Amino acid sequence: MTPLSLTFNRIFDAPAEKLYNIFTSKEAIQSWFGPEGFSIPRADIDARTGGKYRYEMHSPAGAVYMVVGEFRELVPHEKIAFTWAWLANGELGPETLVTLHFAERGERTELTLDHAGFASEDVRDSHQGGWTSSLESLAHMLAGKPQPTESRISVVGDPRSTYVRSVRMALIEKGISYTLDPQPPHSDVVNTLNPFGKIPAFRAGDFVLFESPAILRYIDEAHPGPRLMPDTPAERARAEQWISSINCYGYDAMIRRFVLQFALPKGPGGTPNRAVINGAIVDMHKQLTILDRAYGERDYLVGERLSLADLELAPIIAYLANHPESKDILASFANVMRGHEVIARRASFAQTAPPGF
Repeated sequence: MTPLSLTFNRIFDAPAEKLYNIFTSKEAIQSWFGPEGFSIPRADIDARTGGKYRYEMHSPAGAVYMVVGEFRELVPHEKIAFTWAWLANGELGPETLVTLHFAERGERTELTLDHAGFASEDVRDSHQGGWTSSLESLAHMLAGKPQPTESRISVVGDPRSTYVRSVRMALIEKGISYTLDPQPPHSDVVNTLNPFGKIPAFRAGDFVLFESPAILRYIDEAHPGPRLMPDTPAERARAEQWISSINCYGYDAMIRRFVLQFALPKGPGGTPNRAVINGAIVDMHKQLTILDRAYGERDYLVGERLSLADLELAPIIAYLANHPESKDILASFANVMRGHEVIARRASFAQTAPPGF
């Protein structure tokens, strides 16, 4: 396996013939394929060498995704290989290759799934959650359990909130379906879930959490999919350091004292309070200098892959990059902007853009 590949090994309670047919049958694909909560209203499959397939996936939020490809090799009950490419706005994305191997293990079957040929680690990692969730759904179906019609996970809060967006991005990165309940702070619904009245609040069945760092850690540790914290104690501590710094210092200067001064002006005559804004700009320069140094030549705050620290920072930088005054400030911090551009290309960022953004 090359570094730009994904490999999954799962043992399913089904004979190889049945599992093989599940991957080549239109009706079967529509019953399990895709991340949790997604539906496949249309699937076209011509399961023969050189035959084409096309899956139309609908997210719980109503977004539509198209994946297309061609079957390269089919060995009944043993192997399937097919190309994989996303189709968006009539344009075909880069082509990768998915190979499935089926090995009988008594009355069960071991499936090895290799997805190879990704152009970058970011693209590779963005597929891990979807495959993990799909295989969980397949196991669920084979066990004869009814499929949930709605996600049991909900995020409660205003979609314009950077903290709400960070939580939603983490769920998407993990391939977890959720519903968004767009409530303002201190609403009756929020006050029921968070005694401090702040957003986001989080529900997973009867389990309730508030405070975004706690929610993010729960999402990462309680669910399968790509890990969103580094592997070593030192790097995890470093990520925690940045999460705390972003929440304690970055949000105050960049959002509360800068962005919100323009969005919800409280100065003389209902105008932005320039004294508050100017003080925030001084602190923003200091903080961005520290962050720029932390990035160095990397694309992430810690290590070589996405972490919760990046998900906490990205929505804040997005607001600054969209504001004329702070956009000019950001131009001086090339490392911060390079890291942000990497995050901005991820599906989780695009799918959580605030209304009117």
